[in-house]
Amino acid sequence: MRDEVISIDLADPVFTKTIRSRQNDKNGLRIVVYLKGNGQKVNLAGYSVKYEATNHLGQLIRDDAKIIDADNGAFEYTLSEEAVSMAGDWTAYFVLEKNDLERMTTPDIRISLKRDVREGNIKIENYISEFDKALENVEGYRKEIDDTNKKITDTNNKFVELTTLINAKDVQVPKITTESGGQTISVSDATKNILDEIAAKGAGMNTIYCATGVQNTIPSGKPWRGISYFNQNNIGFVIAKDSVGGFYTNYLNGNNGWTGWTNHVTKEDFVGWDFTVQGFKRTTDTDWIQMSINTANASNVEGRQVTRAKRSGDQVSVIGSLKNIKEGQVVFNVPTALRPAQQITDVVIIAGPPYSICEFNVETGGNVKIYNITTDKTIHFSINYLV
Repeated sequence: MRDEVISIDLADPVFTKTIRSRQNDKNGLRIVVYLKGNGQKVNLAGYSVKYEATNHLGQLIRDDAKIIDADNGAFEYTLSEEAVSMAGDWTAYFVLEKNDLERMTTPDIRISLKRDVREGNIKIENYISEFDKALENVEGYRKEIDDTNKKITDTNNKFVELTTLINAKDVQVPKITTESGGQTISVSDATKNILDEIAAKGAGMNTIYCATGVQNTIPSGKPWRGISYFNQNNIGFVIAKDSVGGFYTNYLNGNNGWTGWTNHVTKEDFVGWDFTVQGFKRTTDTDWIQMSINTANASNVEGRQVTRAKRSGDQVSVIGSLKNIKEGQVVFNVPTALRPAQQITDVVIIAGPPYSICEFNVETGGNVKIYNITTDKTIHFSINYLV
């Protein structure tokens, strides 16, 4: 870094010295200024110092300068990257500011920046000019362009070949509707057989419309729309949906002919029907679960079925035989999945003679309690409730 030491007197209207540097010599020149006023040192305490400069293009630079000795009026400024960004003459000065209430400037200083030869000039490198490099790039681009043009030509040739094949009908083009979106098979003539019309189309996929009264139509006799697919001329199927929601299929099985229309029902078709269903099981269903008896309040009867419970759908069954029952105490607890949404109370016959009845309660928390019974009595029960 080069230092340029100058003395500026605020009382002099003109500063005649020219400071010279080079374009792009960032942080390469430090200007050290000793400021005076009428020959006396200027005390810079409380001031901030700025560097301002402009050129003939109207570009403006404003940077901070650094006070290095306030008592002796000394400060410095190192030309920044922006300050040396363009060659030519710059008119510069230093600004002294205090609390936005006071501002004064020095006389103009001429800053002359010589041109950096790298700006706008071509650098010779390994004896190959920038022009030669450009030619190399052009050759590379030319090869890429030639390759691209060849691909375009090949694609155009294939397109022409494909168009020729399509026009000659030598290629299959997937299309199952007319140009306007209509069906490819349409039969309204009652003298025609819809199945013959479908089979006559041969292999491929078609869309279909069939009016009422056409021969061999669907069992409902209603107009319908559908789709057919044949992978051979005499093997394929047809799907039909009629105007009232009926759904039908048919299948052409080679020389065996059509299998006949099959009506596929929906759940709406079963409204009002009653069914007996076997073999279905819900995820909430259980097998018989043996209940753990609270022996302090009751016990199973020897030789009889142990107390157990089972869930099937939304129904729970609890069966068993108990003796030594303490009235109103918890005799056992049913598992969570078997507990009722509200307390269940049922009447159970107490074995005799003499015979009487007691109250069998299943609470929402699963506790089972029995009322209106004494410990010398035995009960046999089969309780059913919904959950």
